[in-house]
Formats: sequence, C-alpha cells, structure tokens
Amino acid sequence: MTTPFSDDSLLPKAAPAMPVSPHGDEYRLRSERAQWEKRAAVAADASSDLNDAILDLQEVGHRNAFGNCVEGKSFYKGLVLALGRLTTELDGQSARALRLSRQCKDAASSFENADVQGAANLEA
Repeated sequence: MTTPFSDDSLLPKAAPAMPVSPHGDEYRLRSERAQWEKRAAVAADASSDLNDAILDLQEVGHRNAFGNCVEGKSFYKGLVLALGRLTTELDGQSARALRLSRQCKDAASSFENADVQGAANLEA
C-alpha cells in the first residue's frame, strides 16, 4: 500500500486541541480529520491499483494466439470485446475512487472546521 498511513500512523499535522465541555471530559469535541484522510488515501490507492490493472490488461489480446481456425478467430474476437468492456468498467471505477478520495478530503476539512467552530462556541 502506498498510503502514508500503511503503518497506522496519524497525519503529521496534529489536530487542534479541543476544549472540554462544562459537562465533563466525556463530552470533549474532537476532529476526525485523520480518519477521513486515511479513507481518502485508501480510495486514491484503489484508483491507482485499478489504473495499473488497466495497463496490465492492455498487454493482453495484442495478437491472436488461438489460431486462424473459425473457433480461434471467434474466441479471439470475443476476448477482445470482453477485455474492452472490462477496461471501460475499470476506468469508471478508478474515476469513482478518485472522486471518493477528493470527497473524503473535503469532508475532513468540513468536519474539522465544524469542530473548531463548535469549540469556539464552548469557549465563549
């Protein structure tokens, strides 16, 4: 895995300290940015792995290795069509994983901002 979290370490940037509620420690506000960043990294890894699979599939089917008989030609044609559909599907899944990665990063920022605003309200 190529994420910066493969060793289960947290982000280099520590989350800001959140104040304790007047109701006690169990009501402490905390940001979940690190978890969202991990989700984003996993989704980005999935996208990268799918792109690698697409490149590997491009190596298959460059030539007909099944012979020039009717069955060989027919099988080769079917294989090329199936590989084309699979490549298209993998490309779509890769794009969706990349979008998910971006959405997770956006969620991390949104939740962290909400936590900071909530903490400011508790301090006031």
